Amino acid sequence: MRQKWFILFSIIIPLFIAFLFTFPRYTEQDDSIMLQKYLTIKQNLLSVMTFNIRLDGVERDPNNHFTKRIYRLTETIEKWQPSILCVQEPFGGQLLHWRSHLPNYYRHIGYQPGGIDRDLKDPSSQRDFQVAILYNNQILKLIEQDYIWLSKTPRIVGSKDWNSAGERTLNIARFQLKNEKSISILVFNTHLDVKSEQARQEQAKIVRSTIKKWQKKYPTAVVLLFGDFNAVPKQAAYNILTSSDFLHDTWVVCKSQTSMCISNSFSSTFHGWLGSIINTYGFQFLQTILFTFHGSGISLPHEIPKHLSSYINILKELWKFRQTLNISELNSLWSLHRFHVDWILYRNSIDGSEHLQPRFIAVVDIRSRNYSSDHFPVVALFQLKNNKEN
Repeated sequence: MRQKWFILFSIIIPLFIAFLFTFPRYTEQDDSIMLQKYLTIKQNLLSVMTFNIRLDGVERDPNNHFTKRIYRLTETIEKWQPSILCVQEPFGGQLLHWRSHLPNYYRHIGYQPGGIDRDLKDPSSQRDFQVAILYNNQILKLIEQDYIWLSKTPRIVGSKDWNSAGERTLNIARFQLKNEKSISILVFNTHLDVKSEQARQEQAKIVRSTIKKWQKKYPTAVVLLFGDFNAVPKQAAYNILTSSDFLHDTWVVCKSQTSMCISNSFSSTFHGWLGSIINTYGFQFLQTILFTFHGSGISLPHEIPKHLSSYINILKELWKFRQTLNISELNSLWSLHRFHVDWILYRNSIDGSEHLQPRFIAVVDIRSRNYSSDHFPVVALFQLKNNKEN
């Protein structure tokens, strides 16, 4: 009898594990279906994208090097045609290279003491575009731009605090729609720290206060915040930005208005070169545990390990800090089934005149190989409404 049970379990357990790391399936064909839905409704709507395109550096797999990915990145942008494209991590030279492949109507904004036309080949501009904003100048007119460091001294170039692993910045732009000159759009693009939880929280507070200042100055403007926040919804940085209905999560609003807004069910944006398998139940469970520890301030690798020894070290680190595990947060993250570290948040004008209505949001460019980046981008469509006309 025992032998029969042993044989039964030896069959069931591998099948169960195989199921966990196979489903739910999301393929390139599913991505193509979302693209067709997007293109069907795109006309007369504001199209936006946030995308961590990964810095240009040495990769373990040469196929993931930027010189190979640049063509895939370009293809992705040409397919989805965002009017506002907020990217994270590019160096100046990397952006210059990429822009030579993109449609001519895209203009770029970064930290540029010498003005918007500053030569990207200048070595001092190497890090000036790590939260670059690109925009379609046939649709949008740049009116004003600013750039700050997310530190105790935001105007000091290169400043960082709170044990932040690197310099973190906020790129700010005010646009005017060329066909609707009365509509003003405030765009913010950022990339919060990858290691320090305290830094992420303090950086999120600076982002929130900066948005408040700009919108107080321009009360008729709507707000769009893009970025890689290195945290998932319901964690501290997210709560800081969305508490008291300060900013709205486009994903959440869209999911609550399914008759008016199209979305997909893909759960993750960072995949670390693993691709679409990151969406399976098995990886969702692993992400739930890792992000819960990550949100508790535990330092974990910010890339997917490639060797068994690395995973063993991670397990040892997690076991050491097991008592800090927040069970309620663990349950909350698991029930949410959403592990987007890349978000699109928005706010309507504070005078009530202009209103953003989400019509589409999705994690896109889903691939199982030949990746554009180690992140999947998030794309959204908004309808701009003038409440005074209703």
